[in-house]
Amino acid sequence: MRQKINHLWRQCGTGLGFLFFSIGGFILTITAFPSIALLSGSEQKRIDRTRKLIHMSFRAFIFFLTKGKVIGVDIKGAERLKNDKGRLIVSNHPSLLDVVFLVSVMPKAQCIVKHELWDHKYYGGVMRAAGYIRNDGDPENMLAQCKKALDSGHDIVIFPEGTRTKPGSAHKFQRGFANIAALCPCDIQLASISSYPPSLTKGSRWYQVPNVKAQFDVTIEEQLDIEDYLRDEPRSKAVRKLTRELEHYYDGKVQHG
Repeated sequence: MRQKINHLWRQCGTGLGFLFFSIGGFILTITAFPSIALLSGSEQKRIDRTRKLIHMSFRAFIFFLTKGKVIGVDIKGAERLKNDKGRLIVSNHPSLLDVVFLVSVMPKAQCIVKHELWDHKYYGGVMRAAGYIRNDGDPENMLAQCKKALDSGHDIVIFPEGTRTKPGSAHKFQRGFANIAALCPCDIQLASISSYPPSLTKGSRWYQVPNVKAQFDVTIEEQLDIEDYLRDEPRSKAVRKLTRELEHYYDGKVQHG
C-alpha cells in the first residue's frame, strides 16, 4: 500500500511540476520579461538578466521535485559551468529534464533550441526573451549566431543527438556540434546525464513514472581542446573523428538503467 501511495504521489508531483513549469513560463513572458526589458539599459543586459531569471526558475523547479521526493538529483562538477568561457557544453540527452539540470547551474547559459519550442504557446516567449539560438534548418545562420555568442565569451548548451535517446539505444550524434567547434573554433566541455530507473524518456508520457523514485546523476566531465583535433587533420576528417569518438565515449560512460 505504501509503495502505491508513493507511486501516486510521484505521478501527481510530476504533473504539478510540469503544470507550474508551463504556467510559470507564460507568466514570466507577460510580466517579468517585459519589466526586465523596460529597466535594462542595453540589449545584452536585458538578455543576461532574463537568462539569470530562467536559471533561478530552473533551480526552484529542481528544488520542488527533489524536496517533494518526486526525483533525486546529484550534480557533480557544477563549479565548472558557473563562469562563461566561450565553450560548447555538450551532453547526452536521455530525459525531458536535461536542459533544466544544466541551465540550473549556468547563470548565463545560451542554448540552441528547436523551432517547435520557439513557437510554443507557453515556452516560446521564454526562448525569444532569452535570445536563444533557433535551430530552424539554416546551418549558416545558426553557425553565425553560435560564432557571435562564442566570440562574446558565452557558453552554448547543445545536445548532439537532437532528440532524446531511448534507454538501451546506442548514441547517434549529428555532426552539427563538431562543425561549430571546428569552424568557430571553440573548446568542448562534456557533461553526462544518466538516470536509474529511466524516467521521462523519449516515447513515455509524463505520468508513466517508474515504480521507484528515479535518481538523476549529472556529471560535468573533462574539457576537450578542439586544437587537438584540428592540428593534424583536415577539418572534415576532424569533425567525423570528434563525432565518432564522443558517440563511443557516451556509449561506454552513461548508465541507461
